[in-house]
Amino acid sequence: MNTNTKTTLVAAFILHQMELRQFLLRKVNCRETAADLLQDTYVRIAQLEAGDEIVNPRAFLYRVAGNLALDYLRSQCRRAVWDGGEITDDCVCPQPQPDVVLASRERMQIFNYLLRQLPPQQHEVFVGCRVEGKSYRQIADEARISARRAERIAQQTLKSLKIRMA
Repeated sequence: MNTNTKTTLVAAFILHQMELRQFLLRKVNCRETAADLLQDTYVRIAQLEAGDEIVNPRAFLYRVAGNLALDYLRSQCRRAVWDGGEITDDCVCPQPQPDVVLASRERMQIFNYLLRQLPPQQHEVFVGCRVEGKSYRQIADEARISARRAERIAQQTLKSLKIRMA
């Protein structure tokens, strides 16, 4: 591109600057962004290298500005998909709230205390069944009791713990 063409483009930019700003404002719907894109348009035409002669400088300016606006809008769409969109008050955090976590921890401490207070055989049967996932037969063999007795102890302990937790 010769210097004459570059000068023509800069002159066209200065001449059509206000209408380019309005064009960009309609595209992106934000004054600051439109101003930034207008400046980027000028930077693009100022950095053009030698090439074909531009027949219609005004149309070329609109093409450059339109492409920059399109790139901006596409990046905004990608950003909205990437970060989940705009943050609003009605967004709900999937994590439990701190007060719920604290209450759960306190309940767990009470449960552990109640579990430690159980008689040894009851503790062994309940923990074996409900925590370790053993069958009643395995627990019965370890505790030297019948499987039916192990099942009854586990059910009674669970019922008792539920009542005491409430």
